[in-house]
Amino acid sequence: MLIVTLSLLYIIFVVVIVLIVIGVITKEYKKLERQIYEELKYLNLKNVSYYDEVVIVNSRQSLNNYDATKFFKENRNKLAQAQDIISMKNQVAFALNGFLANNRFKNRTGYNLVEKQLKEIAKSAASYRINVKYISPAGNNLGENDIWLNQYEINRFVKDPSLLMSKGEYSHYLKELQKKSLEQKCYEYYESVNRVIDYANRKKDTLIIKGSVEQLDDLVDDIYEKAGKLKRIKTTDSEEWGVIGKSIAYIERNIRSIVAKNQRVLEYYNSTDFLKIKETCNSLMSTQVDFNEYIEQKAKSISQLFGVRFARSETINNDEYRYIRPYKKTISPFTAEVSAAVFSSAENSPLEYLIKYFYPNKEMYPEQIQKLQLLVEELETLKEAKVIIDNHKKDYQQYLDEVPSYVISDDESGFYSRLGLANIDEKVLEVEYKFAYTSGGGMAKRSFPIPMTEENIVELIKALESKLTLTAFTKEQRNLMTKKLREYIKKRDNYTCCECGISIYDEPNLLLEIDHIKPVSKGGYTEENNLRTLCWKCNRSKGSKFPNEQ
Repeated sequence: MLIVTLSLLYIIFVVVIVLIVIGVITKEYKKLERQIYEELKYLNLKNVSYYDEVVIVNSRQSLNNYDATKFFKENRNKLAQAQDIISMKNQVAFALNGFLANNRFKNRTGYNLVEKQLKEIAKSAASYRINVKYISPAGNNLGENDIWLNQYEINRFVKDPSLLMSKGEYSHYLKELQKKSLEQKCYEYYESVNRVIDYANRKKDTLIIKGSVEQLDDLVDDIYEKAGKLKRIKTTDSEEWGVIGKSIAYIERNIRSIVAKNQRVLEYYNSTDFLKIKETCNSLMSTQVDFNEYIEQKAKSISQLFGVRFARSETINNDEYRYIRPYKKTISPFTAEVSAAVFSSAENSPLEYLIKYFYPNKEMYPEQIQKLQLLVEELETLKEAKVIIDNHKKDYQQYLDEVPSYVISDDESGFYSRLGLANIDEKVLEVEYKFAYTSGGGMAKRSFPIPMTEENIVELIKALESKLTLTAFTKEQRNLMTKKLREYIKKRDNYTCCECGISIYDEPNLLLEIDHIKPVSKGGYTEENNLRTLCWKCNRSKGSKFPNEQ
């Protein structure tokens, strides 16, 4: 009996000891759990639910067939919510796994139990969970399935909305996708076009070589024409993209080539090498300063002898959709931009339309006829002056051995002009009116010039005279200073100035002009007895023949 009693007491003692130990362990565990959760408080572990959605179905078949695609088809508004939840959960899982891999609590009593809980939470945080239950009409749970989705699987639905679409929706989606893809490709091409136009706008004012600005304008016109075709391409795999892309690249290369050529010449003009040559030539140039200034003035005054200017000095080109940035294009002052119908008529009757568009005021005809008569004389004088200037250039050759060949080949007139020699632009001697037509979309462009040759000027004068009244016609009827008449007067005067007596025998490069003894503006006629030969110096001292100085 005593033995039984002792055994019972021992058991009670052991149980008490075990309970004390368990109590101590439990207390330590609770303390450890509290400390760990306190440290992980910033993670909001309570927000990491085991199930994120619960779905009730009403048949075994529905339970077996239910998947993530069906859930998001039925609940499309929850896709963005699922993306936010899985993103938050992933942050928690990443932080928990980092904590479990290395923390200061690993050797504490009860850590294994807390670690097991945290691993379960981390496992839950790695997925977006949907619990699907089959509940009978009576309310009994007859089965359930869990759908686990990770970040990749949710992103798959976000990146490919077609997974959740019906056939009709998918067809519409494909069309929209193709439309956006086409717009994106078009946008990329517009960006490449705009890059070229921006570059052309920046560099245009730096061009110094004759004809470079016109070349640049023509190339930009071409790129506008190519850009206008982009909106008409219907598919992203069309071969037209490649053709237009190559054209844009080709135009860009040509524009950059023009700029580089100008830059190279400009760098030479800013160099000490050119400064030395200019200083060397200054003494030679000093004897020709007055002549060069006189010819420069005469060349600049040619434009005053024309009729009313029609066009703007510059315009802004843009495409009809305003996808492409504007470009400032230089427009010839004697260019008339007209409709297709007018253009066609002007081609058939150029002189008639030249008068209509450039000489619209009949009251101005007498003055304009005088100017045109003078124009014939001045153009011939400038042609002769150009020959003399070309002869002067030969005097400089001995100083130009060190000049790079590309400077003379690319910018001969500019080079000599910077040395101080008069520059007579070929365009001054080859004045022309032009009619141009551009379609609304900028696709069709046509133009034709009417060069103001001596023959055409004579015809223009006759046409203007024919529109005068009989009285006005009689008053304005005069002989023209033709090239043949000029040569006759010079020969008659033995190629000698009637004022100072200098002749071409004294100075081979002498510029001789034909002077009206009684000016045309005061009723003088272009007749033999009213004409004489003067050298350019005497003619200048007599008084300019320019209309604004009469």
